[in-house]
Amino acid sequence: MSTETKLDTLKLCLLSDWKVERGSIRVNLRGQKRQALFTRLALNEGRPIHRNDLAEWFWPSVEPNKARASLRQALTDLRAVIGAHCIVSDGLSISISSTLVDCDVVELALQLRTALSGSQAQTAELRGVKELLRDFYGIGEALDDWLTETRVRLQDMIFDAAGKRLQDPATPSEHRLSLARVVCELDALNEFAIRAQMKALADLNDNAAALRVYHAFYEHIEEELAVEPSIKTQELAVEIKMQSPPEQLALVSASPAEGSARPLTLVAVMPFERLGCFQIPDHTILGMLDQITCKMAGFRSPAVISSNSTRQFLGQTISPVEIAQKLDVRYVLVGSITGGDAEPVLSVQLCDGVNGRVHWAKTLKLNLPGALNQSLSLAEDIARAVEPSLNLAELDRARIISPEALEPHHLVLQAKELMFQLSPAEFAEARNLIDQALSMGASFAPAFALSAEWYAINLWQGWSQRSHVESTTLAEHARRAMQYSPGDGRTMAQWGHYKISLERDFGSALALLEEAQRLAPSDSETLIWTVPTLAHSGQAGRAVKNGTEAQRLSPFDPFQFRNEHFLSLAHYANHDHEKAAKLGLACFSKAPRYGSNLRVTIAALNAGGRFREAVELAEHHARAEPQYSLINVRNKMGFRDRQTQDIYVKRLLAAGIAA
Repeated sequence: MSTETKLDTLKLCLLSDWKVERGSIRVNLRGQKRQALFTRLALNEGRPIHRNDLAEWFWPSVEPNKARASLRQALTDLRAVIGAHCIVSDGLSISISSTLVDCDVVELALQLRTALSGSQAQTAELRGVKELLRDFYGIGEALDDWLTETRVRLQDMIFDAAGKRLQDPATPSEHRLSLARVVCELDALNEFAIRAQMKALADLNDNAAALRVYHAFYEHIEEELAVEPSIKTQELAVEIKMQSPPEQLALVSASPAEGSARPLTLVAVMPFERLGCFQIPDHTILGMLDQITCKMAGFRSPAVISSNSTRQFLGQTISPVEIAQKLDVRYVLVGSITGGDAEPVLSVQLCDGVNGRVHWAKTLKLNLPGALNQSLSLAEDIARAVEPSLNLAELDRARIISPEALEPHHLVLQAKELMFQLSPAEFAEARNLIDQALSMGASFAPAFALSAEWYAINLWQGWSQRSHVESTTLAEHARRAMQYSPGDGRTMAQWGHYKISLERDFGSALALLEEAQRLAPSDSETLIWTVPTLAHSGQAGRAVKNGTEAQRLSPFDPFQFRNEHFLSLAHYANHDHEKAAKLGLACFSKAPRYGSNLRVTIAALNAGGRFREAVELAEHHARAEPQYSLINVRNKMGFRDRQTQDIYVKRLLAAGIAA
């Protein structure tokens, strides 16, 4: 191949966000059908496709002459973007030379055959195999059939290359283990990858973990297919078992299998100790235990173990570390009731089960005669206060534990932290973590909820290159979050917010908000998600009330800047421009790249007569979001009332926001 040809070669990327690159420059090819058409031609290995077939596949419901006209226009657009010489036509058929287009899936397969880096980037690419070509389904039935066939072919290419790499004894055991685990994430029934995990773990002198992988796989296929592992896999398990000392065999059932189902982070709620001179009956203490446990069971994660397992400790004095060891949990919620008869006090602590560190503590006054009745509201207060502390503790722990031990919950926490830095690089890394969480937990509602939020931010920050596709995915993931967590007020309030952003469906959005608040009336996260929807719907007073209450309920929220922005929007809609500007500037100091907040703050400053500050902030906005254009988004912007919307846009234009 000549130097000129090499420089002109295009690269089709399918393993992360769909894109085409020439060298290091992204080709600006827009539109789902144009992208799908290029993909269809590029993956046909240079073979021509008849024009009529392409027209029928891509415009199946259009009259044939119009479909062919649409195809001609799409091909003209392709030639203009990728180069006329790239597309070959003899009048009847179309092709793209296979020498002009490389594909990252083929490159990854070649990498796996020749070397395994074990890098996070390579692992992320491997995980992308699961979602190949998903953006193009729904254009037409014939194209869907081709997409499915091609996905299987490309995935088989990767699995075949991975299999050869796993067989190579020169591949380091750590790399073989990492690769085998990713393959099992993509295909839980891949028995070759199961054996590769077992062999790698045995080579690393962890026979107990190898046998746990085997037992977990045995249970999985017995439940799914009602069969046993192959003789080859069973023989490997026997071989490893024969080589294992008794102390390692004792560990096989002691902890969950590595590489299959990951161990859940667990919390244990203990019966409260009675240290005062007053008498509290056992049934009151156990009733409080049950109610707090039930409230904490509503957490998305970590999981709380049943109160049936902790009531055995009633009346005992035992340290949190000992409890954690006995119950195999990570966190322990302990408490004691002290003081005189007149005003007893409940002291509660959330402790780390490994080192005894206190992550959160609080004292609450207790009404002794009605303690059991009061315990329901106490349980809500405790559960609401404990959750953010648990999340912060888990986020800290996720930074030091190995990637293989991360649970979907950890990945979601890490992704959320990266997302709200609002930096394109960190935002892209958050996408990888979310996709990893989705692949590990097929019905893990928080991962789908955060995925929807990721797409929403990507759209409204103006970063999306595929707004139509991402809008569809946002809606799909929001619905799945609700499907997997049907009684969760947070996901319901989020979906209400997206209903306005995506569909301008204010009626459905407000109905969702009503139900969300009924389900979770005192949850700060639910309340804060109602605020922008109410503000945009003409219920600014209620938006201010909910936003203020959300701040009161979560004064140390790690994403306080988002809450400040939402409340700023509520005050702007309520014509309190001074408060709106104050909150917006507070948010700006924490998140200077938060485009939505910048725009509301600019409008509030302008409305409040602080025009110079509005202009300065608009100049910052231009640097933070150079591609932003009001023309592209004004019809999708939030306010239901057209006059309010027009005034908002005029204030932004006057300050210098790009038209």
